[in-house]
Amino acid sequence: MPFGSGQSGSEWERVAVVIGRSLAFLCLQSTSVKSGSTLEKADFLSGLGLEYADAAQMLGSTEASLKELARQAKKGKGKRGKRSRNS
Repeated sequence: MPFGSGQSGSEWERVAVVIGRSLAFLCLQSTSVKSGSTLEKADFLSGLGLEYADAAQMLGSTEASLKELARQAKKGKGKRGKRSRNS
């Protein structure tokens, strides 16, 4: 049976996905990001080519949760609800 024929093509794709995710996880574990926040870890894994859904699953979270964390981080921690002293 040839390498990429029929049903084995999808099987090889699944094997490649598992290997890719495993390598991404090992890369995460060998950096200082492993002690960072969940969002930092997700961004690192995303930079390696994983989608947020895959990164979330690896980190024990959900894609929606990671997107919300990213939204909050982008919004900033500036002057939320604080009044200036000059008013």
